[in-house]
Amino acid sequence: MNKKIKRTSFWILVMSIMAIALGACKPTAPVEPTLDPDVIFTQAAETVAAQLTRTALSQPTATNTALPSPTLTPTIQLPTATTESNSTNATPEVTSQTGTTPNPNKMAFVTDVTIPDGQVIPPGAKFVKTWRLKNTGTTTWTANYRVRLWAGNSFGAPTSFLLAQEVKPNAEVDISIEFTAPSQTGEYISHWILSDDQEANFGNTFYVNFVVGVPASPTATQSEPTPTFTPTP
Repeated sequence: MNKKIKRTSFWILVMSIMAIALGACKPTAPVEPTLDPDVIFTQAAETVAAQLTRTALSQPTATNTALPSPTLTPTIQLPTATTESNSTNATPEVTSQTGTTPNPNKMAFVTDVTIPDGQVIPPGAKFVKTWRLKNTGTTTWTANYRVRLWAGNSFGAPTSFLLAQEVKPNAEVDISIEFTAPSQTGEYISHWILSDDQEANFGNTFYVNFVVGVPASPTATQSEPTPTFTPTP
């Protein structure tokens, strides 16, 4: 009886040891690691930075090309001739056109005998302008000297005509020209000059300046002045 009990206890002990051994040999379930949120954020940031770096390196680098400097071309402005003037009838003296030798002929404007500057003339009306000029040179103006249009419109008058008389040094002469006023209202001016028998201009230019319009009051009919000649004593 005792022997049977001992044998049974032995086998129970053997079976317990085997059970324990088998339990020790059974694979254990893997333990899931705990992830730190800071570590995840740091890894994500590093991944994004690496991707941006690769993108930047893959794009071509812009090259700054120097543009040529603009070249400034100087502009030369030529003087413009002016045909109208509001100054007195005496204008700058014209130099000789025949060469470098000064023209011995000299002339000075004395006065307006008729049609003062700015006088109102009816449209289409005829009128006579007379200037008084003086020979201030040392030569005598011959009958072959001419009166010529210098600038502006001739207003129906010939653009060149003979002086037709002699004017000695220090003598004065009246020169008259008949003009026709334009039909359009406005202010008009015409410049004239003397030239010698070699067609060289000399002296100051003289001009007629008038306004085409309706006069404020009736004016007396103008009579054509008779050219006068002042002899030299």
